[in-house]
Amino acid sequence: MKKFKLNIIILVLFSLIVMYFSLKDDFSTVISYILKSNLAWLLVAVIFMLLNILFQSISLYLFIKKIDKKYKFSFALKLTVAGLLFNAITPFSSGGQPFQIYMLKKQGIRISDSTNILLQNFITYQLSLIFIGTISVILNYSMNIFPSSSLLKKVVLFGYLVNVLVLFLIVFFSFAKKVNTKLFNKIIDFIFKFKFIKNKEEKREKLTEVLENFYNGSVSLKNNLDVFFKSMLFNTLSLISLYILPLFIFYSMGEAKSITIIKSLVASGYTYLIGSFIPIPGGTGGLEYGFIEFFKTFKSGSFISAAMLIWRFITYYLGMIIGMITLLISKKEDEEE
Repeated sequence: MKKFKLNIIILVLFSLIVMYFSLKDDFSTVISYILKSNLAWLLVAVIFMLLNILFQSISLYLFIKKIDKKYKFSFALKLTVAGLLFNAITPFSSGGQPFQIYMLKKQGIRISDSTNILLQNFITYQLSLIFIGTISVILNYSMNIFPSSSLLKKVVLFGYLVNVLVLFLIVFFSFAKKVNTKLFNKIIDFIFKFKFIKNKEEKREKLTEVLENFYNGSVSLKNNLDVFFKSMLFNTLSLISLYILPLFIFYSMGEAKSITIIKSLVASGYTYLIGSFIPIPGGTGGLEYGFIEFFKTFKSGSFISAAMLIWRFITYYLGMIIGMITLLISKKEDEEE
């Protein structure tokens, strides 16, 4: 609870800072843009955010269904929005999966199975993220969408490499079981020579369990290639839904000429590559910076500040609100039972 409260405080603090810098130069104009936005187009943007959640839920459901044939899709939907909430309030989006494991255990699925389910889904999500990121980079260089900026290029490249490294480590841990076991046993033996960490065997057992989960997850993935490719498809669709969402925000604000689906896809891809390694809950600060820096190529000034605030509410805070409401409803249903 202490970590939860601290994360909320950090999130609120950085959100207020972002709000301040977004509104300080021309408060009235930014607010005017927001208030004059076309509600119909904003509704389309919200629908695409809901599609993002739907596709994520389908991907997760595919893996759970392999373990529990009677598992309901509505449970997978609740699981996804709960993950969105806890990812949103923890650094590096690290809180969603542990809470999802907890929820799956309550729903009757063993921890070992739920860990494998989430690991497999994460692998396909990471592959989809890198796939879309690679397409974004190729499209930008072929169409020269963004002007040359050494800083942004370095930041985007770093974000891209971080995601590739994460995927590489997951694959390495998943398939090289014997090598990993020997390697980490040597690392543990080396660390414990300095005697600043206690409970050596306990740490060894936990690490062995983690490696075992990685290996079991990879074996399940290899044995269920149909589910793997379907999950890749739905995770890719979920990212595309999220990445073209800014297009409809621009439309809602009366700007249809300066932006296209391709431009929105590339700019969003770059934005999320930057935000993926920001160690603040929800990538707050980094994602807003990325959005403004990339999307200001199409429209700048107070317009882009207003667009960013709308985008951030729909893609981040709305997911948190849905997650909170879902958890409250689930808690009430559990109490009634």
